[in-house]
Amino acid sequence: MFRREWRQQALILALLTTAVAASIGLASAAYTATAVPDEADFGAASHFIKFDGTDRQVLAADVAAARAAFDSFEVIHHSKVPVPGLFEPVDYRAQDPDGPLSGPRLALVDGRYPAGGQVAITDGLADLLHLSIGASLTLDGAARPVVGIVENPGNLADEFALVPASQTGDADAVTILVDATDDQVNAFRVPSSAVMDMGFRMVNADVVAAVTVLILQAVALLLIALIAAASFVVIAHRRMRQLGMLAAIGATEKQLRWVTLANGMIIGLVAAVIGAATGFAGWVALAPLVEDAVGYRVAELDVPPWLVAGGMLLAVAACTAAAWWPARNVARVPPARALSGRPPEPRPARRATTLAVVFALVGVACLATGGDMAGETAVDWTNAALLVAGTVAVALGVLLAGPPALGLLAACAVRLPVAVRLAVGDLVRYRARAGSALAAISLAVGVAVTIVAAATAAQAADKGNLPPNRVLVRAAHVDGPFIPEATDMDRLQAAADRVAASFSEPRVTSLDVALHPATEPDPAFEGREAIRLAVRSGDIWIDLSLLYVATPQLVAHYGYELDGVPAGAVITKETGDLAILGDPQSNGSAPGALIGLERIPSDYRSLPGTFITTETLRERGWVPSPSGRWLVETAGPPTAEQLGAARDAAAGAGLTVEIRDAPPGVTSLQSGVTVAGLLVALGVVAMTVGLVRSDAARDLHILAATGATSGTRRTLTAATAAGLAVLGVILGTAGAYLGLAASFARDLGALFPVPVAHLAVIVLGLPLLATAAGWLVSGRTIADIARQPLQ
Repeated sequence: MFRREWRQQALILALLTTAVAASIGLASAAYTATAVPDEADFGAASHFIKFDGTDRQVLAADVAAARAAFDSFEVIHHSKVPVPGLFEPVDYRAQDPDGPLSGPRLALVDGRYPAGGQVAITDGLADLLHLSIGASLTLDGAARPVVGIVENPGNLADEFALVPASQTGDADAVTILVDATDDQVNAFRVPSSAVMDMGFRMVNADVVAAVTVLILQAVALLLIALIAAASFVVIAHRRMRQLGMLAAIGATEKQLRWVTLANGMIIGLVAAVIGAATGFAGWVALAPLVEDAVGYRVAELDVPPWLVAGGMLLAVAACTAAAWWPARNVARVPPARALSGRPPEPRPARRATTLAVVFALVGVACLATGGDMAGETAVDWTNAALLVAGTVAVALGVLLAGPPALGLLAACAVRLPVAVRLAVGDLVRYRARAGSALAAISLAVGVAVTIVAAATAAQAADKGNLPPNRVLVRAAHVDGPFIPEATDMDRLQAAADRVAASFSEPRVTSLDVALHPATEPDPAFEGREAIRLAVRSGDIWIDLSLLYVATPQLVAHYGYELDGVPAGAVITKETGDLAILGDPQSNGSAPGALIGLERIPSDYRSLPGTFITTETLRERGWVPSPSGRWLVETAGPPTAEQLGAARDAAAGAGLTVEIRDAPPGVTSLQSGVTVAGLLVALGVVAMTVGLVRSDAARDLHILAATGATSGTRRTLTAATAAGLAVLGVILGTAGAYLGLAASFARDLGALFPVPVAHLAVIVLGLPLLATAAGWLVSGRTIADIARQPLQ
């Protein structure tokens, strides 16, 4: 039997192998990448302590106190050195490359570590400064030969210059890594009473990785089982006549069951071996792309054997279990009915509807009740259990909704053309296999949508300082609330235009701010004091932002329109006890009252976030004035060469350039997941359509005999594929966002912005591709209408 059905068996094996490979690859990625970001700050330590100090002796005394307080101790000294043309200074980092605690925070990419008066730099810094190994770096006043390229493996956006650990003379801050208890760290105080930033590493990070793997493998197990169930239902039905003949000559139910069970075990074992090897190899090959997306290195080979072995065992178990139910059903069919080859009557879907609703509600309740699985310092086991249970329950709810959805599709198709009604009728008639296939499609789509949406939400939670295609240019000689004098603006504007010319298709926006016309230049600061927003902190006011003049283009970034702004209101993303400073009519530094506030969402840190309309500007007697700041929008993320050229142009004109300080983002990861989800879903659609249409071969012969054209046959196949794809997209997307909404119930705004482009590719692309493929591959002329196909 297996040899006669080798085409169908090969198709099933290919789909199961793909599902196993995806399971092993995703589980490997989740396990190896979960705990890496902690190493960017902690290295191998359990805690870090950071504090600043401009006095060398005081800083040395504070470090000595820490050395005496902790047994396991390592110190990293930092010196912030300004760079001509750059807004952010460069961190000169004195660190021991062989330090027992700081080792994971440092890796050598090329060359060697520095010694004596040498230096090693990161690749991003090398690109910005046009340096390579053998060149000389002179930012701190000393000519240091560059001997190596280094990086922080836990944070690839961390740009610094590494100097020998002994060169600590110009340090103005320290990071102390310790391996101690929480009580010891909390009890520590420095003699200078400096403000300390303490970090506590989360324990059991490997447990978080294991729980993540458990969730992924549970979902993968469902996918494998569903694909296998849909496949073996078809195989069992195709063998019904043969099994009926075996039953007629005396075969027992147990022997008949073993025919299909053995098939499931063999297919599962072969798929597990090939899929595990393919999945692990694929993860190793794609790991560099994942590193670029998440912004840190991963140990792609550091996958525990139990993960791969467990995935293989689960695959074999899922295939065997999926084969058991159709084997049991077909073994119980009476021989006479089995020899007739008639499909069993579809069962009512009322019970499935009830179960789907129950599982969905239970899953939503679990996900909404549970919080973060990873607390600040430990794993919350209750939340971890709720997360696993909720994820599985929502997935089961979506899967059980498949049979009722097929019935609803049939009810909606009553007024469609005959060929479409026939195709939908076949899906309902073969509901056992179509329901399992629809569940597999929904699960593949749901996993892809969940990953894409969750990655977008995670990126939105910390966007960094600037969007990928924005650069902020500033006048270097003014800072804080001060803006350049009017006589300097023509020169600075021309210089800013030259800096912007370094980028592709730049659009330069001069940022104007509110200024009182009576404000005189302050010789001590080489500029004029502009109007600004401040927040109360005890008895003092702390500057937050200049008061930028609102334009439709600037506020549109926040999804805000100027038409509905109340008179006199200030538009801001800042919170707290706010007031206006810098108006001479308000007695100098005394705060001015705010008439009203219009809130906009917090966004990129360096983008203007406090605005005033031109009407309010005139009402208060202020005037707009160039701030000496320009926002440059480029056609795409600037390249290293463009950023280097812009820095050179800015350095020669008294300007600075601020660039994005966050990783490139997760767009490539989202695109990869979208394509993978589409391919798996299309594979299941193709398998199901092929098997359903092959079982309906007799119907095709009858249609051909009555004069049906190839167009009718193409419509049958295309409608079958389209029906499965549309329902799979609806159920998968709805289930994914149901689970996400429950998980983010405390902050639904975190799910925005919605990744419209990637969702459109999935929601629209899958039905269109399935329909087109079904139309193109069908319509073959039936050579012999009278000959019945052999089973």
